[in-house]
Amino acid sequence: MSMPRAVRHINEIRALEALLRRGGMSRADLARQLGLTRSTASSIINTLTTEGLVIEDEAQDARDNRAGRPGTLVRLRGEHGLFIGVELGIGRLSVVALDFAACVVAERHETFAAAETAPERLAARVADQVDCLCKALGGYDRLHGICVAVPGAVDREGRVLRAPLLGWRDVAILPMIAAHLPQPPLLTAENDANAFAMAEVYRQPARPGPMELYVFLDAGLGGAILAGGETLRGHGGYAGEFGHILVGQEGFVDMATLPGSLETFVGREAVLARHRFYGGGAGDIAEFLGLLETGEGAAQVTLADWAHYLGLGLAALANILDPGRIVLGGPVAALYGHCREAVAAAMARHVLNGQPLPEIVLSELGHGGPAIGAACLLHKRLLSVDQEIVFGAENLTSR
Repeated sequence: MSMPRAVRHINEIRALEALLRRGGMSRADLARQLGLTRSTASSIINTLTTEGLVIEDEAQDARDNRAGRPGTLVRLRGEHGLFIGVELGIGRLSVVALDFAACVVAERHETFAAAETAPERLAARVADQVDCLCKALGGYDRLHGICVAVPGAVDREGRVLRAPLLGWRDVAILPMIAAHLPQPPLLTAENDANAFAMAEVYRQPARPGPMELYVFLDAGLGGAILAGGETLRGHGGYAGEFGHILVGQEGFVDMATLPGSLETFVGREAVLARHRFYGGGAGDIAEFLGLLETGEGAAQVTLADWAHYLGLGLAALANILDPGRIVLGGPVAALYGHCREAVAAAMARHVLNGQPLPEIVLSELGHGGPAIGAACLLHKRLLSVDQEIVFGAENLTSR
């Protein structure tokens, strides 16, 4: 493969990534951002415009009373593609569509009972929601794929090896979904915490730090490890199962996971069980948060226990991985806003002497975080460098 073509392809991908992270910009600004001459940058933009990937329009900040020709900005053309992310949560199904600019253009959410977690039934519901969403957005022609985020271990082929909270083991969910779709597109699957992490970092202008941890708190606790923005998956692809860290002999609730694991102390059912133990009666996390606001004693004591064990678990992660930042997300993470100091104190008691505590950030993503991240993974795949163009098919075969 010729070097000029490979270099041009790489620069086209760099241009698309710059426009994704920084939004619209002039040709001159894009040339400076990429370190290219104006003529080279303009040639790249012309090609991307011809292919329908980018569009130029009048700059918003140039529409004033100043004399002279209004400026123009180059931006990603949102209409070029559609990417659908699905989250199979515990009792909750979310479907989100992103356009080519990685903006949410549609979403659908529904709940389901715990007894309705049979893979075949959920696959049919996913397909129905996807079909409704695609039809509302003009059909399947722009769809580049569907990624399903699952609360469990997923292999590289998209097979769910285990999802204890759904009661699944060795489930090929993707063919089940495809069987219900009129035009089966590219289908992939991902762990929900990894997808949540991608939703947090994908469109940020600044690159993630050298080591960041993402903790997703829902019925259980999932995690993702990002090193320089890349997900660390471990030998078998299952790294980041922070919820399985052992922090005691027996948790606050029996779950289909390891006894005494972190998620049996800080997951959703653990919080509600502890609240009942202290005399409370919250039926869900939203109700529990409301009781916290009123100052209810049972809720306050439950929160103190939660902060202690969350701090203990985060300290174990800090001791091993030395992250610069830990991001908490998911429905149960809202508790952290009521006990930041208590979590920090628990961490300080259990980290190595003299080790600084990592920054802890509460995610601003709503309940659809993993679904958004799943769609972002598909978007990232489309914007990845084509190895065949860069190295040549014959070289890839011999590698």
